[in-house]
Amino acid sequence: MTILDKIEALSDKYEDYIIDMRRRIHSNPELSFREHETSSLVIGELEKLNIQTRSGIAGNGVLGVLQGHEKGKTVLLRADMDALPIQEELDVEFKSRNPGVMHACGHDIHTANLLGVAKILSDIRLDFKGTVMFMFQTGEEKGGGCKKMLDDGLLGSKSVDAALALHVMPVESCKLLLSKGNITANSDGFTIKIFGKSAHASRPQDGVDAIHIAGHVIVGLNSILSKNVDPGVSATFSIGKIKGGRANNIVPDYVELTGMIRADTEESRDAIRENLNSISRGIAESFGGHAETEVREGYPSIVNDEKLVDKIRDLFSRDLIVMGESVSEHKPLMTADDFGYISRIVPSVYYMVGTGDYAPQHSSKFFVDEKCIKLCTRTMAAGALRLLDTI
Repeated sequence: MTILDKIEALSDKYEDYIIDMRRRIHSNPELSFREHETSSLVIGELEKLNIQTRSGIAGNGVLGVLQGHEKGKTVLLRADMDALPIQEELDVEFKSRNPGVMHACGHDIHTANLLGVAKILSDIRLDFKGTVMFMFQTGEEKGGGCKKMLDDGLLGSKSVDAALALHVMPVESCKLLLSKGNITANSDGFTIKIFGKSAHASRPQDGVDAIHIAGHVIVGLNSILSKNVDPGVSATFSIGKIKGGRANNIVPDYVELTGMIRADTEESRDAIRENLNSISRGIAESFGGHAETEVREGYPSIVNDEKLVDKIRDLFSRDLIVMGESVSEHKPLMTADDFGYISRIVPSVYYMVGTGDYAPQHSSKFFVDEKCIKLCTRTMAAGALRLLDTI
């Protein structure tokens, strides 16, 4: 029996275990940096496998370390554990028991899947050389838990050769998506503060209308994507909130605009930031006011290492039985994921597994086809060994 045969057989053996873990986690969702019970569950399961375990990393983060039969390369596998502040509307037996909190993005699957991968690799630890690190991450949805875990010594002095992560997606069931280069967006928040001068509405000439300026700023900023960003790249720019004015008979002296920038390259990210500032200031000054821009740097884009992608694509397409599904490329996604912090320092591969197009992620009716979870398990377990150069 080959090592891939063993992975296939063990993924069948542990399928019910993984689904049970997923349902337990789904029914007890916990928000970012509050994953206390999920973290405890993970620790307990890893300790049953005699996997070296560190807990309390950046709060609730957990790291398991599994050594093969001899030293070799080191591979990091990552799963995120947190849920979202959403009231679940699905009527399933394992529905969320926590009001206003739901696993609406699939992190329950990611966590249960990585526990399953840990069981499989623990069973066959004498069949491979090298080290596998299992990263169970706190706070992906809000606050950049990945960076916090890195800053808290996640890797220590360990040299990591490759990292692997997956994300379930609401697309065709059991469809695999894998691409090279930038695959998600850099994500930044911004605030534009526009200052004018208040006056009574009966004497508008005495004031500087900040709402009037804000209107022109919004129109002006909408030209950034068409005039200042390479049309060959993917980028979005949006203003999601406007706040200003005190009374209907007062010329407003202050307006605040807040929004989000998404860009798949550093060049387009920088172009949007620079023009955000210069356009806002220029327009405000032309009307006698002034503007200040604050950009809150968010998650960096995930960059897939080209050589490692070739290794994994070859495995998925030719060597591994993946339920008859082919591997497809995809355009850069405008979503953000803080695994980008890992991909900045470790050669990485991040791929997607389709679990059925039932409802969008971050939706109160997000639902997955559980038969596709086994595909997550097989691909991640085999992918880890491919990155260790075992298969």
